[in-house]
Amino acid sequence: MSNSTSRKYGFLRFVKTSWIGAFVLSFIKNPVNFLYTGLGLFVLIISFENSFSDTPTQKGYLVGTIEFGHEGEHVIQCDAVSASVRLESGQKVLSLIATNEQSKETIYVKIFQLRGTGTYFIPGDGDSGNIGNIIHNLEDFRNKNNFYEAKMPDSSGVQNGVGRLNITYLSDTEIEGNLVLIGNNPKGQKAVLESSKFKVSIVVP
Repeated sequence: MSNSTSRKYGFLRFVKTSWIGAFVLSFIKNPVNFLYTGLGLFVLIISFENSFSDTPTQKGYLVGTIEFGHEGEHVIQCDAVSASVRLESGQKVLSLIATNEQSKETIYVKIFQLRGTGTYFIPGDGDSGNIGNIIHNLEDFRNKNNFYEAKMPDSSGVQNGVGRLNITYLSDTEIEGNLVLIGNNPKGQKAVLESSKFKVSIVVP
């Protein structure tokens, strides 16, 4: 008997006589074991993924492109975002504010007569026009030229900026959509926010 044949038979004897071998043979002979193993692996993977799903999620964001005067267009990404819906004079009013914590560039929107998902124009029409502000630096709030506004026309009938808020999802706890906003400061300089998307939890006042 050759060495290779001897090793082969020795291995087979080990498989048949040892408890490990008996377990392997029993496992192979019963196909149901493969089903249980697959289910076990599936449960293990799901449990592993769920262990990460319990981590805190981001409360909200707003991201888009913004341009102030002739400074050039750049990306604005706001992680400090809040939204609230409250009753004012019997009407639902939405307030949305988003700030970039590094640059302090800020977007502020106030929508009157909130009806649900859909498109809301800024300043809109009627006595209570919607409001949209682009603020160059929130910390320099004493400088009026930092505020680029889209609001109802002044006494001379000149419209000051324009915008559009599109709400694609709205519940009691969350709002999602996109925003385009053009505002002017007292000097007549323009700021433009476009291609922006947002998603944020609604704070109950």
